[in-house]
Amino acid sequence: MKKYISLFSFIALFFVGMQFSAAQSSDRQQSAEAIAKQKTHDLHQLVTLTGDQQGDVFKVLVDAEQNMGELRKREISDKFRQEGMKTLDMRVEEGLKRILTPSQFKLYQNSLESKK
Repeated sequence: MKKYISLFSFIALFFVGMQFSAAQSSDRQQSAEAIAKQKTHDLHQLVTLTGDQQGDVFKVLVDAEQNMGELRKREISDKFRQEGMKTLDMRVEEGLKRILTPSQFKLYQNSLESKK
């Protein structure tokens, strides 16, 4: 009887550990939409976006996050990955420049410079 209880306890702990591990890995790998939503919210907190601006910024950031995810997945050299990241950063900057007002964009650029 002790063997069965020990076996059952071991199996129960094994499944609890598996669920905990799965929950941690799903937290680390957020979707592109979730990341873009958080970045849009952060930008809104910084420059107070209008509703239309929020939607447009979200689209630009989702596209960028999806492309970054693809760059991370691919088996390419670091040089090509860095070039791809630079290109994506330029596309995001161009998109935001189109969407934001000049004063909002200047505030955004100042915040980027202060983070560096």
